[in-house]
Amino acid sequence: MWKLEEMGIVRWSDGDSSCRFDMRGGTESFSISPFVEMESSSRDSCLLVSAIEGQCLPKASEQYVCQNRYTINYPQENGLYAIRFSIEPISSTKDRLILEFTISIQTDLLDTHPMLDLHGLGRNAKSLTCSQDQENWRADLGDLTSKTDPINTVEVDGSRCAVLLDRHDAPTTKNLGNQGELRLRLFGDFLEKGVIRTARPWVVFDRSGDQLDEKTLDSLYQDQEKRPLPLAT
Repeated sequence: MWKLEEMGIVRWSDGDSSCRFDMRGGTESFSISPFVEMESSSRDSCLLVSAIEGQCLPKASEQYVCQNRYTINYPQENGLYAIRFSIEPISSTKDRLILEFTISIQTDLLDTHPMLDLHGLGRNAKSLTCSQDQENWRADLGDLTSKTDPINTVEVDGSRCAVLLDRHDAPTTKNLGNQGELRLRLFGDFLEKGVIRTARPWVVFDRSGDQLDEKTLDSLYQDQEKRPLPLAT
């Protein structure tokens, strides 16, 4: 169940799990804080979505819930780009939450290259491949230097966070992280004026204390690959 508190501040809960989102934009990053009790007003963020190179995010102007998907819009106005961001919980238990992010970005300005960073500070950051054959992934983009591994994990705030990038997104995402930091730059290749680019990462939060092993992550990745793209973003 989604609860809209104010423009850009929203909580989701289902009895087993919960998550708080600060999606207001502007000078602050979007922040995702899993496993937050409903009476709690705040918690350290486990994952951030940030603008790059000193830029500001556009500010939220419209939000709504349709079925189990929360969508929030950010117009370009006087900024560099516009964003549409939607979030859908895929699976949840008291110790594991899986979210699907659908992020669309567009600019009307020439000679700009809008990008966003998925960012989590922590430790033991790792990048993993998957069992699926990747030889034919986005063959038209095979020469790009921005491509990264499809599975990326980090330990953050007592939890394990994993970001899964499907065959459409891994080739155009740049890994800027290190052992203590998860930083994935979405939309790493050039975006022409008027073109809408969309990324659909899955984000997994786990606080069970058991490591998200490669077999489990690979199985979750196969589930993501089988899931159809949303009809509207």
